[in-house]
Amino acid sequence: MIRAAGAVLWRETRPFELEIALVHRTKYDDWTLPKGHVEEGESPISAAYREVLEETGFKSHFGPYLGSVDYEMESGTKSVKYWMAHAIEGSKDFIPNNEIDRMEWVNLRQAKHFLTYDNDREVLKLFRGHERHGNTIVLLRHCKAIKRIDWDGDDSDRPLAIEGQQTAQKLIAHLKMFNLDEVHSSDAYRCISSIDPLCEKLELEKVVTDQLSEYLFERDDLIAADYVRRLIKFGGNYLICSHNPILPIILDRLVKNPEHYEIDRDLNPSDAWIVHHRGGKVFAVDFLKSPVV
Repeated sequence: MIRAAGAVLWRETRPFELEIALVHRTKYDDWTLPKGHVEEGESPISAAYREVLEETGFKSHFGPYLGSVDYEMESGTKSVKYWMAHAIEGSKDFIPNNEIDRMEWVNLRQAKHFLTYDNDREVLKLFRGHERHGNTIVLLRHCKAIKRIDWDGDDSDRPLAIEGQQTAQKLIAHLKMFNLDEVHSSDAYRCISSIDPLCEKLELEKVVTDQLSEYLFERDDLIAADYVRRLIKFGGNYLICSHNPILPIILDRLVKNPEHYEIDRDLNPSDAWIVHHRGGKVFAVDFLKSPVV
């Protein structure tokens, strides 16, 4: 299986005037959506973000996951995962390279005719059916900590295992496409250590609070959920780093119709729920598996 990833990169130059970015590949003489191979040790979403930036020159804010497309090639089956990606203003201009010699912004009707492949047109249909405008809440379980049995101190001081420390570094590339404004963390050391590299590299404000801790959760299981519900009223994109017993309760309080989403699962260390909402009303929830170390 050949793994690849990409995105439908979009913008609105004026209200209700939607444009899609298409790229022309020199080698194949075709018009397609920006995409490329997932490199060894890279998560598909990281690859999608990187490929969009490399092929179009635009940074982007990733929205909902659209799905995957599989097709046969001479070298085997290729599977491409796609996301929605909102082009961020101020991104650098497109510069032709050896792989991509042209990029065009076109409306949806033009895109149907520009695109060379029916698979890309199917992805475009999925895109048309999604809400585009909104904010993102990342509900992240902390990275892998050393086992409780191996720690003699207070549980809130339990540190990350070596694997957890390595994963914390990989979270930078794994989550930067959500254009985060702030990171909010439980005051447990394993949570703070999980998000410190991300905050430092992306220069994000970090808010540490006991309202996302297991200690207060045992006293009142809705404290953390109410904290996040208040937070989303301010708008913006936030990452919440907390614990496995707490995050499902937060998600349950955010989502009014859980039967619309596949959210009945626990989070392993470094797994996350990506919640897309508009004014607090959730319109998409994606599961994001931990990056591989």
